[in-house]
Amino acid sequence: MITYRKGNSVLIQPNGQLDLDGGMALRHKLTEVICDRHDLCIVDLTDVEFIDSAGLTALIHGLNLALENRCRLTLHNPHPSVKLVFEITRLDQVFEIVESTDLEKGFSATPERILNSVPLASAA
Repeated sequence: MITYRKGNSVLIQPNGQLDLDGGMALRHKLTEVICDRHDLCIVDLTDVEFIDSAGLTALIHGLNLALENRCRLTLHNPHPSVKLVFEITRLDQVFEIVESTDLEKGFSATPERILNSVPLASAA
């Protein structure tokens, strides 16, 4: 899992599977960065090909923690199979999910471009 920081923003890039092991790692990372008082936490799901209940639980934990700490949590570019899980569980109605045109498969955009592409002000 790769993490980039810029100012009060952080980008987390998990990869592979967000199952029991991957979900726990993501949960710890989200807890760490959100408790560091960042204003924006971007989770780039481009390279996540599978998510189960453990991965969803980690993201829900992160969202709850973000709300408590006034941090905006966004999910970027979920793989089609991952996006389907969000739609089936209706969590696509809970999370802010962004299909960013700056991110191409294989992650060709620089972390700085991603961090700069999301405005800090929440859309009303």
